Amino acid sequence: MAFLAGEFMHDVFVSYSHGDPLGERETPLTIWTSEFIRALGATIRSTDPELRGLDIWFDAHFDRTQHLTDELRHRVKSSGILMVIMTPAYLESLWCRDELDWFEEQIADRKRAAGRIFVIHALPTDRAKWPAFLQDDLGNALVGFPFYDPQSEKPFGWGAEDIIRSGKEFNNPLWTLKTALTRRLRDLRGPAPKEAAAEPGLVHRSGAARRIYLHLRPDPDYAKLREQVGEDLKKDGLLPIPVSQPAAAANGMNDWVIERKRRLRDARHCAALGLVRAGDDESFALDLYEIGVEDRDLIEEEKGVKPPCAVFDSASEALDFDYQGFEINRFDIRAPNWRDEFRAWLDAQTRKPRSA
Repeated sequence: MAFLAGEFMHDVFVSYSHGDPLGERETPLTIWTSEFIRALGATIRSTDPELRGLDIWFDAHFDRTQHLTDELRHRVKSSGILMVIMTPAYLESLWCRDELDWFEEQIADRKRAAGRIFVIHALPTDRAKWPAFLQDDLGNALVGFPFYDPQSEKPFGWGAEDIIRSGKEFNNPLWTLKTALTRRLRDLRGPAPKEAAAEPGLVHRSGAARRIYLHLRPDPDYAKLREQVGEDLKKDGLLPIPVSQPAAAANGMNDWVIERKRRLRDARHCAALGLVRAGDDESFALDLYEIGVEDRDLIEEEKGVKPPCAVFDSASEALDFDYQGFEINRFDIRAPNWRDEFRAWLDAQTRKPRSA
């Protein structure tokens, strides 16, 4: 039985293209997509007992030469989340174009609900060709999850007999996707009842009023930028935590778990969370989701309040993340008055009553 049974027939509906112009039925792209969905479902079911009944609708053998049937339209309409496996073939496929038209009619309300559409970047695409409903009101692409190497442009785990054993390049973003997807499914089903009323905001707790958790990927080229942002915050009476550079990048699931625990230990005692964006790095979107969404949710579960979160942005490119949908504020640190704006925003967050 689906996790969202009662409201939806399927938890997730997967839309993709075979990439099969010659009609060969089983293409490398189909095989990779099948393995990707298998790995995602197995990871969720084996690590989250509450979601053992997860229902992901995916048909690797569906005849893409046919137009949408009434049955398929019903499945699309009756799914809680739409997951698009984004490839050039997907955008160019006549069948998928027909499917996209139907999606647009059915999910006009979902466009404004952050997280109802999950875009998996299996291959690089021309975002100018993306349909309008996969963009926000400003024309920016919705948040996506990259699953290909930007250098080789090859999907992670491509050609592997067991994709989940292909290594950290695949498993790290898979875990990020897993946590994002399960969180959204729980949101759709509704919050669990709380045993006690939420306590007042973290910003009023003793010793935490002016601490800022400041995150930046451990790249030596970015150390100077983080140090500069930290020094600017100190000038305004704020204390960046941790003061030193974060630990080395995780090389496996155990390292990732250790790093996550360390981060949560530090962040839960801070008035706000801040992430420094050094450039147009797709990995930043993953960091922002893990820290700005997942970690804040965990802190809220423990403390009864969600701490404010800010992006200190030094990049000129648009941020590939629907951060406003998660109450995350962005500050352009190239602007001369960014410190004044941030201080005023943080003060407003400090005064504002917070509820669970």
